[in-house]
Amino acid sequence: MIRKLWIILTVLIALSVPLFAGGAEESQTGNGGSTVKGDELYSMVVFTKGAEYFNWCYAGMRDAAAILGDHVKTELQGPAEWDASLEARTLEQVIVKQPKGILVAAADETTLNSSIGKALSQNIAVIGFDSDAPESGRLSYVGTNNYDFGAAAAQFIVDQIGGSGDVAVVIVPGNIAQEERAAGFKDWISENAPDVRVVSELNDEGDVAKSETVCAALFQANPNIKGIFSTHGYGAPGAAAAARTLGILDDVVIVGSDYSSAVIELLIAGDIEGSVVDDPYLIGFESMMLAYQAAHPTSVPSANPPFGHVPPIIYGGCSVITGEILSDPAVLAKYQNPPAV
Repeated sequence: MIRKLWIILTVLIALSVPLFAGGAEESQTGNGGSTVKGDELYSMVVFTKGAEYFNWCYAGMRDAAAILGDHVKTELQGPAEWDASLEARTLEQVIVKQPKGILVAAADETTLNSSIGKALSQNIAVIGFDSDAPESGRLSYVGTNNYDFGAAAAQFIVDQIGGSGDVAVVIVPGNIAQEERAAGFKDWISENAPDVRVVSELNDEGDVAKSETVCAALFQANPNIKGIFSTHGYGAPGAAAAARTLGILDDVVIVGSDYSSAVIELLIAGDIEGSVVDDPYLIGFESMMLAYQAAHPTSVPSANPPFGHVPPIIYGGCSVITGEILSDPAVLAKYQNPPAV
């Protein structure tokens, strides 16, 4: 099923370019009669600028922009810390620049709604990616089926702990992607692992240090914890630090989400047993393609005029990476060396 989803995504990418490649604004005509296209700005707005995950997304966006033409300019904006209100302020500042399109990963599902609506009212195409704000009016969403993402984590962690025991979830409440992952995790366990109990949900506010603190408190309060799943990329390193300090790394299975240099190192060292990953590069690539398509209407009828036709949602797949998988140099190379921004 995952393979089919990626095939669909690839086909959509391939079909998107010819569909809207001729739709750019024409600013002037050279002496030879060739058309020169005016510069167009597309902004990516994220809730933690500097995160390696979003650097990968932005790399995909930049490569898509390069295919579309030199007239397509990109930027990456967002607060350094996980804060929905700060991200909303950043989005407002981006709107002032009047870009042709905005790609936005929402810190939570509601805080950005007003700003996204403002952008749309000014004919700025808005595409959601990674973490959705479904009631915002955004034109399309590109990401992962996060419910299945959580289910994949549940199946892995249950296998690792031997089918019985207490487990916990690390989450930032209000983030719809994480809540869907947590739901998929808990439902899979409820339906398939009767001897496994999800006994706690920890709010670490998307911070490694806070994750270490809340996980250490959990481990001390409940020595029967056999596994912990972080629904975001910062929780697993924090949980590993707490387990290391308490000397229980060998007794607790830690499963993370996404990948970064820190997560890759911990997987190779065996401090984290696994991490569920999607493909942030392709998510950024396709989001840029959709933003361009939405900004350049064609004769194809659109569900969101005056914007161009785009699908309402595109999902990619997910998988679990482990230290064993990363022992293959070819596989490891795929996840190492995050792109510079």
